[in-house]
Amino acid sequence: MELQELIQTVQKFELLCQRLTQQKLAGLFNSSFKGRGWSIDHIRKYEVGDNIKDIEWNVTARFRETFVKTFTQEKERLVWLLVDVSRSMLPAAPGQGRGKYEVALEISAALAFSAIESQDQVGVVFFSDKVEHVVPAARGKVHFWRIAKELVAARPASRATSVAAALQFLINSHAKSSVVFLVSDFVSEDYATASQVLAQQHELVAIRVAEEREAQVPKLGWVQLRDAETGRTRWQNTSAAGFHQRLEQHHEQVAGRFEEAYGPTAVRSLTVGTAGKHLEELIGFLQHAK
Repeated sequence: MELQELIQTVQKFELLCQRLTQQKLAGLFNSSFKGRGWSIDHIRKYEVGDNIKDIEWNVTARFRETFVKTFTQEKERLVWLLVDVSRSMLPAAPGQGRGKYEVALEISAALAFSAIESQDQVGVVFFSDKVEHVVPAARGKVHFWRIAKELVAARPASRATSVAAALQFLINSHAKSSVVFLVSDFVSEDYATASQVLAQQHELVAIRVAEEREAQVPKLGWVQLRDAETGRTRWQNTSAAGFHQRLEQHHEQVAGRFEEAYGPTAVRSLTVGTAGKHLEELIGFLQHAK
């Protein structure tokens, strides 16, 4: 995808938002996510009814009188996009339409633009089985252009996927409370525990991109297929019933793990396909995320 195409997609997203919700994009995004942390405003003497957890012990000891901290909500919200650039995000059949990464790219750009419109700071973490590249968080339209260019330029750097690697990076960075969008096909198996840990500090939103064609291989007899994650090629009888059963079982397992990891938790999640309705699905998700 070229940069100009991506910008046109973002413009389409903005227009779709206004048409479908009768609401400006920034307003919809602001009402859907909190993400703003709390910082100490000032210190004052303790009053009846104050939370004892807010006692400032150093000042209390110094003056021998109880003081408490008061807090104010930070005006700036920090938004992080964790974007999967592993080989499994490439199209199942090259040259045959939109693939998972292209959908992930458009969703990520739309979310970045929404956050920028809301005067938020936005950063991006590109990952495969490790963190590949980080765009530090910043605000403004110039920064959005940088993010858009980085999204277009990103290429799968590793075959394997580790969603946990991206989550652990953010956990270890000790970033302040943020809204975190995790965009991936979630083919790895290692993300449930790390997601729970991250969600204790941040508002995590998981977006799974699923390509329908991956589970719909035509019956062509014996063909050579390549595993996107391992790079290995193997001859498979695509006309055999067992082949299609195994393929269907694999995709059910991926979807099941995703649902098991996020369904019972407070983490909001969304699954989109590659058929072309992902922008509308994202807007619907934002509407109901309030």
